[in-house]
Amino acid sequence: MSASQTPSLTPSRSPSPEPPVQPDHFFGSDASNLSPSPSSDEKPWLDPTDDPLAHRGIPVFKPSMDEFADFEGFMTKIECWGLRSGIVKVIPPKEWTDALPSLKEQLANVKIKSPIEQHMLGRGGLFRQENIEKRRIMSVREWAELCEKDDLRAPGVEDVGLHARSSQPKAKVPKRARKKADTSKAEIANREHEEAQELEPQTNSAQPAEQVDPNVPSTPGVEEPQTEEQQKSKPKRPGQSREVREAHLAERAARDVAFLEAFNPQSDWLPARTSNNDYTPEFCQKLERQYWRNCGLGKPAWYGADTQGSLYTDQTKVWNVAHLPSLLSRILPASSKGLPGVNTPYLYFGMWRATFAWHVEDMDLFSINYIHFGAPKFWYAMPQGRAGALEQTMKGYFPKDISQCPQFLRHKSFLASPTLLAQSSCRPNILVQKAGEFVITFPRGYHAGFNLGFNCAESVNFALDSWLDLGRKAKACHCISDSVRIDVDQLLLDRKAEREAQAKNKDAETAQKRKRAAKRKADGQGSGAQTKRAKTKDGAQGNSPGSSAGPSGHKFSVTLKLGPKPADVEQFPCCLCVSPSQESLLRVHDSPMGRRELPESLISLGPDQWMAHEECARVVPETWVDEIEVGDVREDGTRAKEKVIFGVDAIVKDRWNLKCSACSRTRYKAHGAPIQCTKGKCAKSFHVSCARDGLPTGIVYSVLREVEKEVVLMDSNTSPAAAVLPGDPIQVDLAQVLCDDSNGTPAPRILKVIKKLEVQVLCTQHNPAVAAAKKASKQDKIRNELFALPSMTRIKIRVSAGVFEVSLVRVIEESKSVEVLWDRGVKREFKWGSVVFGQTDEQNIQQKPSEPAPEPEPSQLATTPQVSFPPTSSLPTMSHPTAPPSTVPLTSTFQAPISTHYSAPQHSYGYMSGNWPYQYPVPQHPSATQPSSTQYTPAYAYPSYYHHPASVVSPYSQHNGYSYAPHYRSQLQWQQPYTGPRLNPDNPMLPHEASPPQNEPQPQSMSGPS
Repeated sequence: MSASQTPSLTPSRSPSPEPPVQPDHFFGSDASNLSPSPSSDEKPWLDPTDDPLAHRGIPVFKPSMDEFADFEGFMTKIECWGLRSGIVKVIPPKEWTDALPSLKEQLANVKIKSPIEQHMLGRGGLFRQENIEKRRIMSVREWAELCEKDDLRAPGVEDVGLHARSSQPKAKVPKRARKKADTSKAEIANREHEEAQELEPQTNSAQPAEQVDPNVPSTPGVEEPQTEEQQKSKPKRPGQSREVREAHLAERAARDVAFLEAFNPQSDWLPARTSNNDYTPEFCQKLERQYWRNCGLGKPAWYGADTQGSLYTDQTKVWNVAHLPSLLSRILPASSKGLPGVNTPYLYFGMWRATFAWHVEDMDLFSINYIHFGAPKFWYAMPQGRAGALEQTMKGYFPKDISQCPQFLRHKSFLASPTLLAQSSCRPNILVQKAGEFVITFPRGYHAGFNLGFNCAESVNFALDSWLDLGRKAKACHCISDSVRIDVDQLLLDRKAEREAQAKNKDAETAQKRKRAAKRKADGQGSGAQTKRAKTKDGAQGNSPGSSAGPSGHKFSVTLKLGPKPADVEQFPCCLCVSPSQESLLRVHDSPMGRRELPESLISLGPDQWMAHEECARVVPETWVDEIEVGDVREDGTRAKEKVIFGVDAIVKDRWNLKCSACSRTRYKAHGAPIQCTKGKCAKSFHVSCARDGLPTGIVYSVLREVEKEVVLMDSNTSPAAAVLPGDPIQVDLAQVLCDDSNGTPAPRILKVIKKLEVQVLCTQHNPAVAAAKKASKQDKIRNELFALPSMTRIKIRVSAGVFEVSLVRVIEESKSVEVLWDRGVKREFKWGSVVFGQTDEQNIQQKPSEPAPEPEPSQLATTPQVSFPPTSSLPTMSHPTAPPSTVPLTSTFQAPISTHYSAPQHSYGYMSGNWPYQYPVPQHPSATQPSSTQYTPAYAYPSYYHHPASVVSPYSQHNGYSYAPHYRSQLQWQQPYTGPRLNPDNPMLPHEASPPQNEPQPQSMSGPS
């Protein structure tokens, strides 16, 4: 198209949009030649927006070396595809693959720690994966030998389809191999024992070493696993000496080295009579069918997952999984060592049937997976457009797990076959990843899969700039303690603060350098002699201990800032409580020094340091206050008296061991002799001072009364000094004190009558005020919740027979109960405490009403009329200015037989309205217990409008709720209430064909609410 020199009135077209990076092909697509998108407006390229559900398949890219060199740039270009297909595959350029170093040196340092054994529980394409961690440390050689076992070996070309392994006879083991296996059994057992000892420092030390799983050996030809009974009856293996263990370890290391020297990562993993070229998409799909047919059957597969490490070296500069450029590494703290498996790589050693269940990456991050060598991986990928459908489908398959954790799919434990998912409109795409290929997973892209044999892959998470918004909205699993949680905004603020701090430090260093330069310049302008002397002086001091001279000759002093001097251990003035008060402190007589059960705070007290408060001594059961004579005899023959505390040495060990529930510090809790709560057998205890001052915290302490107690000497082995009353100067004969009969039988003697305080101590749990407040608060909460419910709401009621779901009729505040609808139309009342809010533990919740209300029989339809006289204020006002006379039925709360008759006394009242009188008789309403007549005819006359005088009050006004307009005369008669059309006697279900007479007045209800 040539450019025109003449200006055109037509506006120039906008530049054509740059086409997205085109995939080389789509895995799973039958079309080898890529055709334009169906809605591409004749664009010569494919657009990912035209296929939001990835119906074409998984995009596969083969970038050039120039495109491949910029990891983040290439990921940004293909992001538009991955955000719709869930995963993509990238086949690296040949020159990059050829430049990779050998793996043998890196494999020598790999140790597979704690592999997992995968148990598939389920059937019909729906499985729950349980991973059992094995306490083993395995080398690559031992893993390869484990993958060669008959039950774990990957099937080859001749083992699938019509040539299944089950139809082929098992190959005989050569005699030489059997002999070699028999002679190595003892060595294998010893080696497993060494593996357990090697793993012991890295596992829980509380678990015994006998828990090491010896069932799966490290070499082929080992016996089958033993049962639990055989393992229990097996005697303990005697401990090995250090020399024997070192010899076995050296032998294992030598065998590992020999294995790696001969190991060829390109072919040694292949099954028998199978080559790399045999792993075509068709053969891989046959393996897929065999996987799902045998899933959950046979011996569980092992998976060496989450092994920290990398097989990349520093020679690989681009697409090095161990050192990928990522936004995640830039926003994490510089001092952080990384999150294992998130921004530091993991190695995954797989075998046939080793599975990774449906999941998305932690925090919806990107991930990259590269197979270093071995068998392919078979992937399932769900497009992001179907992620919500997959979650809903899996919630239906596993309803119990969704109730326990909303993010249960992040557990990587739930598997559903593609056939089963396709039935729920969640058909996944498939992909086969071979050795030397990358698979990139994108945010919100659910994926699953399994390994087709022995392989080794490396994986790590990363993030692009577009992930920031996704990371803020990402959800995490909260039921797993080690699940990854990243606060994006907080990390960005931390990095910003670090940059500002670095800028400030840089400015400060620049200013310090300028200051030093100015000082050196100023020193250079002084006299040479002074400068020389200053240098000599500085140099002399610089060589002294405790100082150092810098490059410029200036002295640097070091100041050590020590922490504060530790405070002396606080001593409690009272040996019974923790109160610091010095008032009413009395000396303790006969202190219990040297007893082992004393608290730590009392062990170091001297004989003159034992003091206690008088109130504490009068409350603690074992102690009391008494007076003793001290000092010299005065002129009047008496001595001074001193109050002292007795019985501290008699405090039992259990009281010293009580811990105060009101104290918060450990040392305070253990000090003194607390008293317990007096409610029943409550075990909570308090210091006397803590209980006395514990009202703000809900502790009740009250002195009930002063009581007298007897001090009794019970032990016959007690020394005479203990039997002497305090302050008595006389000597007491022990035999006379202890014996009260001629036979010398020991009997208790009352030594003293003392006064004690009887107190009531209630903890917060037994405080009636606190309990009442809690009950009132609970009642208010229940009341508010119940009154917020509309009528006929379904609620749960707990009774002795179980939990019932009923319909709420009304809430009765006076009796604090609810009225609900029960069986057969019956209404029942239950207290508010019987109402159950939220979830219940009962599996079977019964429904009420379970029986409908009975229909009334035809004979019961014509019932006795009921008459009621409601209050005047509750009845409506009705006016009939021109209506003809009518018969009005009334209802009542009492029933009367039809044949009963009564006579009501008549009362006449006169009203003056205008110039003519108005009179009518008023019947008196009978009582409920008095027989009543079904008919009476009071006469009413309404000749004109009238006004009731204020002074005239009729007794009937309490029952009459009707007022009538003027010019109206009628006869009020009793009649049965209207109950519907009359039934045909021939067929009770059909009404009479004849209608009521036209001149017969129809009944009108004039009764108020019953």
